[in-house]
Amino acid sequence: MKFSTNKLSVIAAAILAAGSLTAQVYPTAVLNYNPGPLADGVSTLAIDRPVRSHPAEALGVVVLATQDVNVGESGGNVDFVSLGYGGSIELEFASPICNIVGNDFKVWETSYGTPNCVAWPEHAAVWARQDLCQDWVLLTADAGVCQDFEVELGFLSYARYIRIEDRTDETFPAFQSSNQDAFDVDGVEGFVTCSLPVIDPANMYSPFAEVTVPGLRSNGTAVPAARAHNERMLGAPQMSDATTSPANNNFRSLGFGGVTTLQFPMTIINVAGPDIAAYETTFGDNLGRPCAVYPERARFEGSVDGSFFFDLEVEVTPNDPAGAILCRDGILNIPAAYGGINYVRITDVSTAGSFGGVVDAYDVDGLIALNQQSFPCAPIDGSNQRVIDESASIGEGEYGISLYPNPADKTATIEVSATNSNDDYTIRVIDITGRIISTESVNNGSGSFIHNLNISNLPAGIYIVTVDNNEMREVTRLIKK
Repeated sequence: MKFSTNKLSVIAAAILAAGSLTAQVYPTAVLNYNPGPLADGVSTLAIDRPVRSHPAEALGVVVLATQDVNVGESGGNVDFVSLGYGGSIELEFASPICNIVGNDFKVWETSYGTPNCVAWPEHAAVWARQDLCQDWVLLTADAGVCQDFEVELGFLSYARYIRIEDRTDETFPAFQSSNQDAFDVDGVEGFVTCSLPVIDPANMYSPFAEVTVPGLRSNGTAVPAARAHNERMLGAPQMSDATTSPANNNFRSLGFGGVTTLQFPMTIINVAGPDIAAYETTFGDNLGRPCAVYPERARFEGSVDGSFFFDLEVEVTPNDPAGAILCRDGILNIPAAYGGINYVRITDVSTAGSFGGVVDAYDVDGLIALNQQSFPCAPIDGSNQRVIDESASIGEGEYGISLYPNPADKTATIEVSATNSNDDYTIRVIDITGRIISTESVNNGSGSFIHNLNISNLPAGIYIVTVDNNEMREVTRLIKK
């Protein structure tokens, strides 16, 4: 998905304000290599074509001088790696590929003599992601693209991980007759790289930058200085409406008609269910308080590139009818037409005459994206890097998990639908640093159960809830108000 705006100036100048754009970038590490068989479905690369099964050959600068030239393979290495039919490779970039105008990177494939695609239809599909715990985003047709091809990052603002998976038809006569080994990755060339701002792992799904044009109070004066700190909209929201002294106000008042554009360090992917929770500060507020009592309202819009904005969908509640207008706290959905966003624009639409006294309209505590992590995945390791948790793999008795309400205040209900025979479960609540907050055991003879978690003593914030037995694990995210 591309827009006609100049994304190099919009995204690079804003998202990448902490660094600079430079020239090409190439992969520096292989995360996974899972080769498929040769065309006969039996022969393997490791045994039958060992010279072509070195994944490190996909790293570094693409050697164009020998690309597609048969320099002889006996007794030595070639400068590509073959995937085999249905095989895949996952590559890491020390510096990210940046989303610029037009295509963003090129996949180089090796086919000796560079035959046309009709004569030699080796295909591959490509995915990208920004973080090890983010879901993969398919960038090409699932059927793949033939031989060398360029790819655009679509709605992703940048990518540090690229996955290439073979989509070649092994029944093609020429491949069967010579027992070929499918798509051969010579390398991946990112057209532009850049340095990224350093982001606290706890804030990876909340805004890190803003541009704000404030409005005025209901009496026409400026918003008080204590409520005009733009940085207080950034990072994970405190989700507290407790009265604080002006010096400790943890929100930014927009003023009537004020507008702020908030930018996320990672692309917020459109997931099944709600995508973003918005928190507004109204002292003494509670979920049962009707909007009419204190109608602070704002319009919420999303954007891929920071230029073209579209309405987000407010999850309908008694306070919020269908549309893009939210009254105080609420949940937002990215429209189905968009795969993800990098910006949210909030515009105050409160009516000054609806309040008594002097007020300063919608107060932004912050935003946090929901359901963004791909599991199994641990929050962070000791070096503050996000890591794959291999122990969290799902077993044969896969089960479903629901947690509600979410966000929750005092109690969250966890519902498990299981089909396996092991009915001894362990429920853990883990904070964003990876520290286990609580552990509870559930013994249930039916395999399915409903269990209430008492979270009243937990500080407001983001938590991971895991449900384990000896065979499998399910993981979900909980937001404590």
